[in-house]
Amino acid sequence: MMEPEARTQRPLWRAGWRTMQPRAMRISLLILAYMLIAIALTWPLAAHLNRGVTSAVDPVDSIWRIGWGQYQLLHHPLRLFNGNTFYPFPDSYLFDELVLGAAVLTLPFAVVGLAPLAVYNLGVLLSLIFSALAMYALARRFGAVRVAAFIAGVIYAFAPMHLDRIGHIGLLSAQWFPLILLFLDRVIERPRWRDTAALTVCLMMQVISSQYYAIYLLLLVPLFIVVVLVRRPAMRHRVVWGHLLLAGTIAAATVAPLVVGYRRVQTEYAVERTYGQTTYYAATITNFLTADGRNLLWGRLTAPFRAQGSYTFERNMFPGLLALVLAGIGLWVGRRRVWEQFLAALVVISGILALGPELRLTPETKSLLFRHLPYEVLYWHLPGFDSMRVPARFGTLFLLGIAGLAATGAGALLRRLAVARIPRVRSPYLVPSAASVLLLVGFGAEYANHPLHALSLESGATIPPEYHWLAEQPDARVIELPLVIPDHDREQSIAVREQYFSLAHHHPLVNGNANVLPKGYKALVLEMKQFPSERAVSILQGLDITHVVVHYDQMNAAGQATVRERFARGLDGLTPAAQFGDTSVYTVGRSAHLDALPGLIPPGATIRLSRADPLGTGAYMGMLGYLLRDHPLYARLRVDFGEHYVGEPDGTTRYDYAILYPQQDPAREGFPGAELIWQDSVVRVYRQRPA
Repeated sequence: MMEPEARTQRPLWRAGWRTMQPRAMRISLLILAYMLIAIALTWPLAAHLNRGVTSAVDPVDSIWRIGWGQYQLLHHPLRLFNGNTFYPFPDSYLFDELVLGAAVLTLPFAVVGLAPLAVYNLGVLLSLIFSALAMYALARRFGAVRVAAFIAGVIYAFAPMHLDRIGHIGLLSAQWFPLILLFLDRVIERPRWRDTAALTVCLMMQVISSQYYAIYLLLLVPLFIVVVLVRRPAMRHRVVWGHLLLAGTIAAATVAPLVVGYRRVQTEYAVERTYGQTTYYAATITNFLTADGRNLLWGRLTAPFRAQGSYTFERNMFPGLLALVLAGIGLWVGRRRVWEQFLAALVVISGILALGPELRLTPETKSLLFRHLPYEVLYWHLPGFDSMRVPARFGTLFLLGIAGLAATGAGALLRRLAVARIPRVRSPYLVPSAASVLLLVGFGAEYANHPLHALSLESGATIPPEYHWLAEQPDARVIELPLVIPDHDREQSIAVREQYFSLAHHHPLVNGNANVLPKGYKALVLEMKQFPSERAVSILQGLDITHVVVHYDQMNAAGQATVRERFARGLDGLTPAAQFGDTSVYTVGRSAHLDALPGLIPPGATIRLSRADPLGTGAYMGMLGYLLRDHPLYARLRVDFGEHYVGEPDGTTRYDYAILYPQQDPAREGFPGAELIWQDSVVRVYRQRPA
């Protein structure tokens, strides 16, 4: 599928110095150009690398996901999935968006000691630059002249619909898609081990960059292979299939633990996106012409479209007018070529999938035009699709197709102008050069936007002192109060900051921000509203929490007064440890009474847990289950802290022990004449009478 002249080019490493020197200069200038564009379109991000972020939630969340991934890769690579948040639940690193690809890409910055905030912001810029470079390389692979290939890189990396996702580094990490296509074509044309190895690495990197993009590979790769091998039967060699199979197998085997881990979390916590969510975040017809208000030109011109229904940038699918025009020219000019046919198929299929389950003219509910699009079938029947909230993110593949077709269109336009006879123009290079400049200026006008709003964020020495103090405490397990459910902007901003600050101490932390919120965590949120009650403190002791950080400045006046009044009464188990302005830190002492309970029940003895919690949270019984997690546990309880229940108790099975609440009669619960062996102010433990 390559242009004949491209095939005869000598590899860079075999070229002489005279050949390498101008090529290295061109590559350097290309990198510099894309870097300047990235800095300009994301300004003032480059000026605030270690001082700020573009949003108070998603970027701060991603800083932790990148920073913790790098910490585990460097210190505990075999426990990569165990995040320090949502203690004591396992696999908490898989509770939300996967950005491990960005963590790997920016790992050298972490190794040399850059702060996580700076590493993240550099990762954003690098993702944009590398996406542009990868698209440039792909366009050149399939015959585009340099200017046209440069334009393709600009479209793919800096189109309004792509820059709208500036807060989602996983979605910005789309540089591997063009490289996958490039090396796929090289392997199909002439199988070589270095290309197969490169293809394998690119497949793995794209999978670990975003779970959305991992699923998208199931469309991109088979579509490319089918189109190429159907149109080019001469390439159907056994060796080709062997190399493709080897690359796919190695990549799949490498990322299999990650995929299995995500599937396990999805199953265990019943993670799925509702049909209503999927429909809400699907693109509509008008979204293909809608840009965000930050864009200087199209933000104003497409404002009427944004006013239709509820607006979210997630649905935007507009790559710019010039990109669409050039793509149309490219489709017509290259309609008989395999490359353009593949790109056209990619644009159509990804565009349809971006529409989600239903076709709507606008986000307005009453604008429904047609139900039961292909996405609906995939949502109900293909594993993984029900975990994706935003169908419009298929726009990345749509943009890839548009950028590739635009490269063909721009090249055809420039070639036509080069042979055109224009009076008084003697140089054959003047007109295409002027046209190239006009195209670049046009894209600059279309893609220019207002400066980003940079929000300050503490980093390094400016991180609040309580977190540096925690870093000095050995073997700590921390909870920060008030504990919140991160389902609104304020609560999310609190949760992501506490999560981010945990990178200063790396201790297990009960708090966290994720799409997956275990029922045990939600129960703890309710229980901690009564902190520091005896029951709340006992739960912390049973979960082996060692430090409580109380942020009084996050409470209203009534909440502060209530907590301080409870402390004034005195309470066993908590000891003041440090004070930092409006933040108090307490150590949690061990409970000898709770610690004695596991020793009273012999190994292997079956235990029935009650769900009749008078407070209705189930957190206390869940804590006892965690304390006794090495025993077979039977419960109708829906709350746990990472322990597993064998099943629900039934009326015929005889259990060795029961943990009941005081209001329950053991005889009615299947334990007539049972011996009371342990109790506290909340529950009682009974041993079954010998048969």
